[in-house]
Amino acid sequence: MKVFHAMSILQNSIALWLAVAMLTCCGRQAPEHPVVVSHGGEVSIPLKGINDGGVHFFTFNHEGKNINFFVRTDGTGKLQAHFDACYSCYKYKLGYVHEGNQVVCIACRIGYNLADVVWDYIGACAPINLKSRIAGQYMLIKRTWLEKGERFF
Repeated sequence: MKVFHAMSILQNSIALWLAVAMLTCCGRQAPEHPVVVSHGGEVSIPLKGINDGGVHFFTFNHEGKNINFFVRTDGTGKLQAHFDACYSCYKYKLGYVHEGNQVVCIACRIGYNLADVVWDYIGACAPINLKSRIAGQYMLIKRTWLEKGERFF
């Protein structure tokens, strides 16, 4: 009788865990990072806040949807912007996480070294490039460039 009761509790616990996981994962929105807004059709990010060799995640909100991206410094010192998504795993809306000297896909755990200038795709998993430019003391990203990535979020 005690073994049966313990199995019943275990089965109920697993069922509850799966229900919670389904409710929190299905239809969820990408997480929110520091929010940036566009002025004059562009998002401008001060270089002094991102040009430090690290990885900086941001959220642009478009019609109620979070479009996430990050900025990194490659091994040559150049700033590069990427959507916080890949062609393969975007449907999970998990994005990437900064771990040590890499960004790592949360869904499939493939990592990319920050110092690499070009990230070669492993399968279809690699952060999607986001066009940007440097003007004066700012990184500029056109609103239209961000909106093109809406389908990944």
